[in-house]
Amino acid sequence: MKIPYLGFVFKYVRNKLTLDRVHHFLNRHRFKRLESVISRKVEFKNPERISIGKGVVIRPYGWIAAMINDLPVKNAFDPWIEIQDGVSIGRFAHITVSNGLIIEKDAMITEGVLISDTIHGYEDIHQPIIKQRMFNRGPIRIREGAWIGNGARIVGSLTIGRNSVVGANAYVDKDVPDYCVVGGIPAMILKRYDTQTGSWIKCREKL
Repeated sequence: MKIPYLGFVFKYVRNKLTLDRVHHFLNRHRFKRLESVISRKVEFKNPERISIGKGVVIRPYGWIAAMINDLPVKNAFDPWIEIQDGVSIGRFAHITVSNGLIIEKDAMITEGVLISDTIHGYEDIHQPIIKQRMFNRGPIRIREGAWIGNGARIVGSLTIGRNSVVGANAYVDKDVPDYCVVGGIPAMILKRYDTQTGSWIKCREKL
């Protein structure tokens, strides 16, 4: 005897009870805030310092780290990471923070992007760089609606402006104004939105 709607119920439960959802249920208490189901293939370091809002998508194989310890010094840093509602982060993202990072709502980070406010010291020529002290240069803010292209590098203490575009493979270590397109190594402004004329103006301006 067939039970009405049993097949529908089974499919509904199967679709909802994914491994990512199980992983979310088992691990959400470890985060400062976790309001989205994130791929279990994303690696987090010190998630108690990471806040993730609603509707956030983080594709697999990313690494998001709040860096507390330096190799020679424990509890050297006091980092925080805030990923607001609607943010999208592509595969292979590499985010390391020892000061602070805010990614505002609806920002889009595409594949293979590096975001870091931390650098290794290199001054002591008698020590391998991996064993030398790290320094934080943050914080970093990526403002609402910004778009970071594939393979871009965002490094230092800076702000990426509202609805601005960082081109693929660009290297950015200075503030980017609102409503601009930047690209290159080091990045420079290639287009700027003119609020008076309501049009995009081509240019080549240093940041």
